[in-house]
Amino acid sequence: MKKPHFLIIPVLFALYSCHSGPAPVQLINGQKFSVNKGKPDNSDFSNPNNGAGMGGTSPVTAFGAYNSATNKKVEPEVVVEELPRSYKQRKFLNDVAGISYDLFMIPGNIVTFHPKDTTYEFRTSKAITKGNKSPVVTSLGGDGSLYSAKINSTTSFNGSYLIGGLSVNRDEIMEISIQDVAISTVPDSLVDVDALKATIANLSDDEKKDLYYIKAATLTYIDNRKYTEAKFDASINSCFVTAGGKTYSSNEKFKREKTVSVFLIPLAHLLSVH
Repeated sequence: MKKPHFLIIPVLFALYSCHSGPAPVQLINGQKFSVNKGKPDNSDFSNPNNGAGMGGTSPVTAFGAYNSATNKKVEPEVVVEELPRSYKQRKFLNDVAGISYDLFMIPGNIVTFHPKDTTYEFRTSKAITKGNKSPVVTSLGGDGSLYSAKINSTTSFNGSYLIGGLSVNRDEIMEISIQDVAISTVPDSLVDVDALKATIANLSDDEKKDLYYIKAATLTYIDNRKYTEAKFDASINSCFVTAGGKTYSSNEKFKREKTVSVFLIPLAHLLSVH
C-alpha cells in the first residue's frame, strides 16, 4: 500500500525548519552617531598622589557651606577631584537627542565603526537576540550613585563630555552629583550567535573587522548647581559656601543633565567566545 503524498510534505517541511537556521537580519546603512567628543580629560594616572581610582578619593579643597536662612555652618565637604576610573572609560553618546532609536532598545544592535571620522553607524534596525526578546532594563535606584562633590575651574574634567559639557569659570564653583539611573543590557543568555553569524555572512573580512555589538546602554543623571563668588550677607536668602578663603553664593535650583553611555564589543570577539 502506497503512503499518501500529503503525509510526506509535513515531514520535509519539519526537516527543512530544523536545518535552515535563523533567518538573517537585513543589514542597513543607518543613522550615524559619535562618542566621547569634547574637552579631553587631563588626569595624570602616573602621579601616585592624585588619588585617582575606583573610589576617586583625592582631597583637594575643603568647603564650608552656609545657608543664610538659618545662618548655620554645615560640615565642610571635601572636593573629590577625580571621577571613578571605570566611569571615565565609558563611551558617551555625543548627541542623545539626535538618536532616533529608543535608547533602551539600542543594546543588541550591530554598528560599524568608521575610522576616518571616528563615527559609528547603525547596521541593524532592531536588536538581534534569541527569540527577538527585548534587552533587559534594570532600574538602579539609590545604588547608582557615582560621584558627589563641588568642583572649580581647575578640575581636570571641567567642561568635558564626562559631565555633559558642564563648565565653571574662574569665579565660580559647581556642586554636582552623578548617578546611574537605569541600564539596558543583553545578557549572555540572549546573545543569538547563529543569527549574528547569518546576518554578516555575506560581508568581507575587511568589513567585519569594524563591526561592533552594543551590549549595554546606561542612562546617567548629572544634577548640578553653580555658585558665584560674592560677599557673605546673612540678610540675603541665598545658599553660601566658602572655598579657599572666598565666599560663593547661589540662588539657583539644581538642574539636571542626562547622558547615555554604551558598552561596545567587537563582534568578532563576541562570536569567538560564545
